[in-house]
Amino acid sequence: MPLLLIFWMACAAPQEPEKPPTPEGLGDPLIELGTGEWEWESLEGVVEVPLIQGPQGGFHFLGSVRVSGIEPGAFANLADPENPTTSFSVWVDGEDLTMTGTYVQGLDPAPKDARPFRHEMIGRFVIMDILADEELDGVEVEMSVEVTDIHGTQLEASQAFTAYPHPFNH
Repeated sequence: MPLLLIFWMACAAPQEPEKPPTPEGLGDPLIELGTGEWEWESLEGVVEVPLIQGPQGGFHFLGSVRVSGIEPGAFANLADPENPTTSFSVWVDGEDLTMTGTYVQGLDPAPKDARPFRHEMIGRFVIMDILADEELDGVEVEMSVEVTDIHGTQLEASQAFTAYPHPFNH
């Protein structure tokens, strides 16, 4: 009887699921944080970024990201279970002021001139938890992005810049 119990316990023991291998051809793990509404704008060397008032009265920055070396998911299918999670956040003096900035969706293929980056996400709203753009006018903020794919690969980047109210606000 004890032998049967040991055999049963061995068969019933939880097994750690194997992670599927990362597909070939995704490139080396790289990430770059950017901005831009419709097309990529690098933040490298950028000193100031506009804080935009949205149509519902809130305020946001535009976050963009370029990556390689991770599973990009299906950019044309928001419901694809293999889509990565991309989280943007904005920090001021150690405080996260982000109200909303997380997206679970596939990444678009990056244009050939973006190499070594293979995929990108352009112009996502990073909505701030503030009541007026004056709260961040002239304030140095740090925007960060974290992309995590279905294999658990995680890439992170951040960039500091000074915020200013977009000229079309109000």
